Amino acid sequence: MSQSSSNMVRALVLRELEAGKRDDGLWLQAMSESKMDSTKAQVRYLELRTQAMQGDVKGLLIKQIRGAVAQDSGVRLSNASLADYLSAKTLNK
Repeated sequence: MSQSSSNMVRALVLRELEAGKRDDGLWLQAMSESKMDSTKAQVRYLELRTQAMQGDVKGLLIKQIRGAVAQDSGVRLSNASLADYLSAKTLNK
């Protein structure tokens, strides 16, 4: 993921925190890893939530790309064939 998209994800995590939203499962993991030190757990939570959200964003982007490719070519693609398709489209332009 690019630096700008990582910055976007970190900003989204910050907005969640400002809105009082928290993933309890990740918070529990952060507390456990931090030996119940809430200050350290907050830092770890930010790392864990950012990683989780980046995975979500990446998954959504892949889903959108697959949908666009399917519309364009009428074919459903796996990850490997999606990469081949995108490479061929880029080279042909």
